[in-house]
Parts: sequence; structure tokens; C-alpha cells
Amino acid sequence: MPPEAHTDEAPVHEDAAVATVVEAVAQLLDVDEDTLVLDAPLQAIDGWDSVNQLRILVFLEREVGAPLDYDRFTAAEILGDLASLVADTEAAAGART
Repeated sequence: MPPEAHTDEAPVHEDAAVATVVEAVAQLLDVDEDTLVLDAPLQAIDGWDSVNQLRILVFLEREVGAPLDYDRFTAAEILGDLASLVADTEAAAGART
């Protein structure tokens, strides 16, 4: 497989993870998706608290179809961290099937 083909696949996979995370946060915290950016600190998002954090974890695990690394999830500081975690989990789950 040429390197270009592999390079083209990664952003698409990451874009899907970003969309999943943005959708989850917007839906569960009732915020506008357009206000969410990847470098947004999670603590600055209206409604972000420990209860909603767990709701988002469960939602994302259902969407991905695999458990997320809890330590990495709780260490996430920005939306981009969550998107990377989702992308990595999806890639690992896909590699196992």
C-alpha cells in the first residue's frame, strides 16, 4: 500500500472520532456543536462536571463499541484529547476484528 493511501485514511478516521466526541458533548451537555473546538478546555464547557463526564464516557463507549482507557479519559484536558482517545480505541478495536 503506498504511503499516501495510509495517510489519507488517518484523517478520515480522526475526523469521525472528532465528530463522535463533538456530537456526544453537544447532545449530553445541551450545547451548540458550533461552539465546541478541539482545543477547548473541558472544564470550560457549560455543564461539564463529574456526572456528565461519566455520561459522556458511557456514550462514547457505546458509540465505539469498546471500553475506553479510563485513566486516559479522566486525564483528558481538551476535546482533542477525547477525540484522540476515541480514534485510538476505534483503531485498536478494528485491529482485533
